[in-house]
Amino acid sequence: MSILDIKIEGERYMHANDEIISLADFRKKLKRFQECYDEIYFRGEVEEFPNREPSILRDEGYLENEGCMYQEMMQMYGEQMKNAYRYIGKLALLQHNNVPTRLLDITVDPFVALYFACEQNGIANDKDGYVFMYIRNGKSCNSPDVYILSLHACFPELSYKEIAEKVWQELKVSYTEEKIQQVIHTPLFVKRSKDLSVGNSRIQAQKGCFFICADDEKGGLITLDSIPPVMIYRIPASYKAGIRDELDKEEKINVCSIYPEMPSGGAYLRAKYRTVRYEVSEKDYTVYDISQKTHCRRDTDLRIIVKEDLPIKWAKQIVRHVCEGYKSSSDVIWIYVGVSKEDMLLYNWRITGRWINPLWKNTGIDPLKERDGEFSWENQSGTSIISEYNEENVYKPDDELYVYYHQIFEDSMPYIREMFSLYANDEKEKLYTWISENKEQIQEFYNKTTNGCCSRIREWNEFIKHYSLLYIELNNICLVIENRNWNPQAKWHLVGRKIHSIQKEKDVIEKGEVKWRKTLDVTDEELKKYKPCYENHQVRSFTQTIPVSEDAIEVRMEIKYEKNTEGKIIVSGKTNLFDGAQLLISITPDGKFYGPSCKVNCLNGTFTSVPLGNGTNLSGKCRLSITMPVSSVQPIEFVKKAGMQYENLKGDFIVRDGISPSGKYEQEVIL
Repeated sequence: MSILDIKIEGERYMHANDEIISLADFRKKLKRFQECYDEIYFRGEVEEFPNREPSILRDEGYLENEGCMYQEMMQMYGEQMKNAYRYIGKLALLQHNNVPTRLLDITVDPFVALYFACEQNGIANDKDGYVFMYIRNGKSCNSPDVYILSLHACFPELSYKEIAEKVWQELKVSYTEEKIQQVIHTPLFVKRSKDLSVGNSRIQAQKGCFFICADDEKGGLITLDSIPPVMIYRIPASYKAGIRDELDKEEKINVCSIYPEMPSGGAYLRAKYRTVRYEVSEKDYTVYDISQKTHCRRDTDLRIIVKEDLPIKWAKQIVRHVCEGYKSSSDVIWIYVGVSKEDMLLYNWRITGRWINPLWKNTGIDPLKERDGEFSWENQSGTSIISEYNEENVYKPDDELYVYYHQIFEDSMPYIREMFSLYANDEKEKLYTWISENKEQIQEFYNKTTNGCCSRIREWNEFIKHYSLLYIELNNICLVIENRNWNPQAKWHLVGRKIHSIQKEKDVIEKGEVKWRKTLDVTDEELKKYKPCYENHQVRSFTQTIPVSEDAIEVRMEIKYEKNTEGKIIVSGKTNLFDGAQLLISITPDGKFYGPSCKVNCLNGTFTSVPLGNGTNLSGKCRLSITMPVSSVQPIEFVKKAGMQYENLKGDFIVRDGISPSGKYEQEVIL
């Protein structure tokens, strides 16, 4: 699936990768990208738009008369435009003077893009904003390709031959007609340049540059949507006001700096000194749950749902208002704030807070990060991303959930009864053998019931957890039996405890299913329709958004292994991976889930493991694996060379079909 999804009625246009709730949060998330790349482009949008396309596509007549608009502007304002740098500079002036062009504004400054995502112009202040990040090699404004594409935009009637002649006259660069055609059909990023700021103060102020759309084969344009962003950051509406304040105070980015014309000063001062008061309204919140308990202290657990677009500072004002009724009966008030009932069910808090009674003798309860008088707070990042994922993948119709879990339970009962029988008859070795032979099926039951699917009904959701608990214990028995470190008596005792836990959960499920089938009105016909809802998860698989380099190295691995005098295995290898690469070496005996492993670092093209195993547990057929984890956990010096998407590496070792590129080598060995 692409990062940008095709619009389906009722669904979002896009999936954000991450969420920004403060300037510090943004800096932290940008840091690794900025350490690895010198050329990063950003675009900020104040709300969710279906496309990233230029103004010239907003009306059919604009694109049909692209050249006419340029030529008429030159006739009317030629004197003002004469100093603009080549055709790209003239297009930039048109772009910033309300003339439709094929340019799209971008910037090299992430905080400028963040400002545009949070901008307040009387619109979209109650909608989430977005920052798009692109890592691409741009062209300088004096490059032939930029000259050709901008010339074509100004004079679309020119033939390829005429353009080639003009390129030679102006730049003394020879281009074939075929090359001209290729350039005109290839969109590009234009690097930031002082030359583009001539007569255009906004470009300088916004550290601006451009994306030039190219012609497509159908008479339209290839827009920025053709380039998948490396990251899409969502800025929840409730955080916009706070981020605008931070940008002003910490980066001096505001309406005046972005739009340096004098009228912007008035807008800035009006916003800065305007009095904004908020009166708590019951329309803005719902108290979802309150619980109180007394043990060593008087605890109050407070869960509140607030309107999604309510500024965070107002949400905190609501919390203070609600807490007034519980301060006299509490030593500590534990505060959890979300924006929906679903957030409450899955503990997806937008804000957590804590009130500690100043009269209480505190015995170890610390305030949270942000101190605010008697209150302390912690804003949670990523909650809207989690909510979006839950909505698409986690919540399922209740009748489907019943049928799904009931069918798994029925399918597993023959296995559970056989296990109970062997245990009751004290047939230890038979039980161990039976579990080893059936562990794959047991693992499948476990996987199916730990898939994360759940209901919006709290009580039904709590009951569903019993299925997971049963199969967790069933899977734990497999792990206990595989563990050779337990002495036989302790192992048998632990297996017994697990079986008793399984019996307990089985009894709860059998009794509860009768009630819930009636409550959910599940018919016999529906029971016959087994729906594997765990298979319906929309996994957002990785998309290569930084192109694999033409100069990427093909990774090689030469592996050796040997036993030392203690019978342990030492794995060594030669590779052309860059120094600093961290690898995980593991050896897994046939039929086992896991085996001994260790981390190694590549240095000067070699790596060597520590002795693996205990001298006796590695023999016969085994699987030798060497994996290279994703770049986010690799040393920064290695990532600078390999790339954050391993775009400077290629070959069979590199795996790009997971959630992020990694490396994997496997070999079957006989030890």
